[in-house]
Amino acid sequence: MSILDGLNPAQRQAAQACAGPVLILAGAGSGKTRVLTYRIAHLICELGLPPWNLLAVTFTNKAAGEMRARVEALVGPAAQQLWIGTFHAICARLLRHSAAAFGLDRNFTIYDEEDRRALMRRVLESLRIPERDLAPRAAISQISRAKNAMVDPGLFAQEAGFQRQTMAQVYAAYEAELRRNHAFDFDDLIAEPVRQLQRHPEVLERYQERFHHVLIDEYQDTNRPQYLLASLLAARHRNLCVVGDDDQSIYQFRGADLRNILDFERDYPDAQVVRLEQNYRSTARILQAANAVIGCNQNRKGKELWTQGPEGEPLRLVECADDRGEARFVVQTIGRLVRVEGLAPGQVAVLYRTNAQSRALEEELQRSGLPYVIVGSIRFYERKEVKDALAYLRLLANPADDLSLLRVINTPRRGLGDTAVYHLQRCAQQRQLSLSDALTRLDEIPELNPRSRKSMDNFSLLLKKLGERKAELELPELGQEVLEESGYLDMLQQENSPEAEARRENLEQLLAFMNEFSQEQEEPTLEAFLEVIALMAPEDATGKEQDRQDAVSLMTLHSAKGLEFPAVFLCGMEENLLPTSRAVEEEKSQRNTLAVEEERRLCYVGITRAERYLWLTCASQRFTYGSLSEATPSRFLAEIPPQLLAVEQYGLRPPARRQAAPPVGRSFSFPAPKKEGVHYVPEPEPAYSEGIDGEDFLAPGRWVLHSSWGRGKILAREGEGAQLRLSIRFGTQVKRVMVAYASLEPG
Repeated sequence: MSILDGLNPAQRQAAQACAGPVLILAGAGSGKTRVLTYRIAHLICELGLPPWNLLAVTFTNKAAGEMRARVEALVGPAAQQLWIGTFHAICARLLRHSAAAFGLDRNFTIYDEEDRRALMRRVLESLRIPERDLAPRAAISQISRAKNAMVDPGLFAQEAGFQRQTMAQVYAAYEAELRRNHAFDFDDLIAEPVRQLQRHPEVLERYQERFHHVLIDEYQDTNRPQYLLASLLAARHRNLCVVGDDDQSIYQFRGADLRNILDFERDYPDAQVVRLEQNYRSTARILQAANAVIGCNQNRKGKELWTQGPEGEPLRLVECADDRGEARFVVQTIGRLVRVEGLAPGQVAVLYRTNAQSRALEEELQRSGLPYVIVGSIRFYERKEVKDALAYLRLLANPADDLSLLRVINTPRRGLGDTAVYHLQRCAQQRQLSLSDALTRLDEIPELNPRSRKSMDNFSLLLKKLGERKAELELPELGQEVLEESGYLDMLQQENSPEAEARRENLEQLLAFMNEFSQEQEEPTLEAFLEVIALMAPEDATGKEQDRQDAVSLMTLHSAKGLEFPAVFLCGMEENLLPTSRAVEEEKSQRNTLAVEEERRLCYVGITRAERYLWLTCASQRFTYGSLSEATPSRFLAEIPPQLLAVEQYGLRPPARRQAAPPVGRSFSFPAPKKEGVHYVPEPEPAYSEGIDGEDFLAPGRWVLHSSWGRGKILAREGEGAQLRLSIRFGTQVKRVMVAYASLEPG
């Protein structure tokens, strides 16, 4: 008996190929996570590899946690000795472990995108560069591309022409500010370990000797620094196993380089290649459609998904009159799936290419009363009150973090104006101090008035007191003390509004997460908690949110990767939307012939999210830039064999519109509408209701339905009769409404 007996032949071959470089081409739904976990178990249990000699890298914390749990179920507690994590988590761990050898402060802070923009604004201000001349986002984007290409500020300055000298200056100043704050951004977390390992061969040798086997998941999404890191760590033993799907490479905008997986056999001529093509997720018709679409790409390794499962229903292709009609059709069909087919709202996903497409869909869902969640919207840890609390905690871990100090020095308000803070910053800059250190030398800032001086002194004493308590208190207790001693909770209590109550609840949730972290970790330090929060990807946060509520998922195609649903709606299947107008123009001008191929991979990802039901929708007309424009069916529709499609039209009226055809590839023409208009679906009854068991459905705590905002919970009530007002939370927003005009119904 072998631990691999439960795998299919291709999976078993992939798990057993343990000598030398291996490329596992894992198609969508082919069980790659199962293969990776069984491969690790095989190495440990059957080949006797000590678990600490193995490194496994994933792209999300959710995937890493799932992999560790599965491995532990197979090998027991030995799984705790594995290095399993995302690239960013592994690199942060490597930097902290080897900080002394690298000459770094091990308590560095990790800056997220909001932090990067705030820091960039400070840099541009210090260089007297107006934001109208160089927007922070644009500057960060250029720096990110440079870091992903392993171009440091010095090399950037050498290569920069006359027109980019300003950007070279900004890049150098930005990096200097990061180092002064003892901070790294997300790009640094990968690029810095590569540079440090190249500069310190003795440290690299220790890691090479430790990791006899290196496994990289989602290899098609790796950028150059990640490619170099994997190559460095696996150079001695050459047991590098990469798993990926070139047909799902959709993150070029993040720096992902498809060549890493396409050229793997060139880099490792002795590599074994195993294809996982049996799909365990989707019906045969869905897979046939996916194969037909992706088969039109030229730059791919090639594989054909198949299943032993049922053939399934045809894919529904629906043309709607406009984008509003498209939204109505989607929501009415979801209502039918819930009421008639028995699907739960959480088993349905609505996918689209751009965030702008969600507006009409969201409005229709609100009217219907169906619960929904927008995946990729503002995350819990990006909410202002949570960011404020984390800024206090980051200051306790890293007093040199000026960005965090500036965020909370006057939050809650301490009577400090911009002028007083400017004088503090100037003092710190002149004396080359952190702002925390400058706070201890206020007597050297004569420009401060007595009130500002006292406020800053009190703030400095607060940080000192909390810093001393950090060593004495457990993590949740420290969080509670920070919120109380800083005055943050008092500020919310004095505001006494429904919005403040919602913010207070979010802070209570943060404390609950801190308590959960303390119970799960052997060493629940503040620094470890902050690192977990900083490295949490949007996919991790939204996954947890979806687990807590049964709601229809609305998301972009990029956000959908790695997920699966029984029913999927792929909306906006039109030229200049999927593929985007930018990809189409780049193809026409031959500047980037690969752009449309990535759009086709996005379409492939969307199709393969569906398990049983798949709707493809497009509009005859769509609102763009404030006006209604004619739309053309996507070329990708013409690539799907007609026998796989059931074609319908919704809301169109005779005479039939022109039979538009894509400018590239085979044409796709819809049949002429019926005389009475085509496929009319009546308005459904509300598809979701918990019911109300009392007469007064407007009492606090009750749920109500609003025609525009959907389903909400009553938080507070004031006034009587015609002056009755309610504060209601709809999703993440709190609205105050006059009952006489709101047309509320029991929800």
